[in-house]
Amino acid sequence: MYSFPEANALVNVADLADLNSALRKSADIGYQSPAGTSGGDAGNLSPLVPQSIENTLSSATYTMKELSLWPSIPKLQVTNTLHEYAVINDHGLDLEPFIAEGSGGVTNRSEYERKSVRVKYLAERREVTDVGSLVGLIGGNANAIAMETERGTLRLMQKLERSLWHARESVNPLAFDGIIEQIESHNNGANTFDLRGKSPTPRLLQEVLSEIQSAPRFGRPDCIYVEPRIHAELIKFAVQFGRHDQFSALRQADGLTYGVQELNIMSPYGPVPVKSAPFLFNAYSAPASASGTTGAPANPAITAQPSVAGTTSLFGAGYVGFYGYRVVAVNNSGFSAPVNTNTIEVANAGEIVSFSITDQADAVFYKIYRTEKASTAGAVDFATARLIDEVRNVSGNVTPISDSNAVIPNSSKIVFVQHDPSVLEFVRLLDFFRRPLAEVATSKPFLLMLFGSPIVKVPNKMFVLQNAGVTATSGMLDTTI
Repeated sequence: MYSFPEANALVNVADLADLNSALRKSADIGYQSPAGTSGGDAGNLSPLVPQSIENTLSSATYTMKELSLWPSIPKLQVTNTLHEYAVINDHGLDLEPFIAEGSGGVTNRSEYERKSVRVKYLAERREVTDVGSLVGLIGGNANAIAMETERGTLRLMQKLERSLWHARESVNPLAFDGIIEQIESHNNGANTFDLRGKSPTPRLLQEVLSEIQSAPRFGRPDCIYVEPRIHAELIKFAVQFGRHDQFSALRQADGLTYGVQELNIMSPYGPVPVKSAPFLFNAYSAPASASGTTGAPANPAITAQPSVAGTTSLFGAGYVGFYGYRVVAVNNSGFSAPVNTNTIEVANAGEIVSFSITDQADAVFYKIYRTEKASTAGAVDFATARLIDEVRNVSGNVTPISDSNAVIPNSSKIVFVQHDPSVLEFVRLLDFFRRPLAEVATSKPFLLMLFGSPIVKVPNKMFVLQNAGVTATSGMLDTTI
């Protein structure tokens, strides 16, 4: 290693040679290691040969292309946090139209209903250090604040998309009701049909479309939203009938596409497109560990372990076996690590599984996951647990959990949507914007904010198929969904 001479001293030829050797770039390219300043080859600064750096960031997660409902839903700008609107429930009684000579007829009146929705607040907090905001980044956007704004926007849009489908105010009081909740809760579930894990068929979708257009609904859904695996399932039906592929082959001179390019279901009023919506799928596995964020809830405690009782559940004979449950506590700051219950045997069809959770002051609600069926208690694999319910924390008391197999793990929903402002709207108080926060440290924090709520004004004109499954043929997918 070269050592510098004393200050103001002359540098001799030998010292200059040593210095030149130390700074010489390596002539041996090969597979290089990161640059170093001491020890072995790094002492000669051998990796000074320039390294290639790609300017494009690779994404291991979703992009804006995976957002389906948010770009399509009609938006309405409002000026207050409580938005009211009127619904015409009926044009009047369905009286006989005939009158006697000289009669004045019977007065008939339309039926109106006044409804309201509260605007809810959505936000994503991000932060960039002062130093980070001053240096350039690798990628298409060299500005750190701009980059974090872009990433934060993608994350907030994903949260919004999933909330538009699945959010429930009864579970999280800060949330709005998503469109699935608004459709399912209307008229005691009259706008739903439970597939119980069966695969949907084009004929079934046609029957639903004809039902929605029939009296007294008079709906005209213009899109059927499915998650990607269900979309592939419907394409398989088209492939099985063959003639669809023959028509496709005749149109394509440059090759054969296996499967239909655009999937539509013919309804009484015309073709209705089937659209893939990745965030419609909500049956995820439990997180491996706690979020680790400030203010996240502590791990939940099981007050009473699972037990079975009753004879009126949807646990049929095919579901008799052993199960385990996982519980995750959630609040608006984060989530806990999963806590496993004891295994439980559903020995007879119709039994209901029940257990309870000790009150946790810092938990808003609990996510409940259930494992796949096992033949013995020792064979229960908690890694197979999938989300089946979200239950509000009962403050000051134990929270009871009951599983009647109403939700089949790893299944999905199919939603028939009419994108008409008279049927469906998203009311927003302000446009999406970035709000800087007070700087109390050497960093620049900011919020990405959006104020709004979805409204399903006429739920009867929309429909939900529950517990839709997939028939796996390759063995790659879980055949139990």
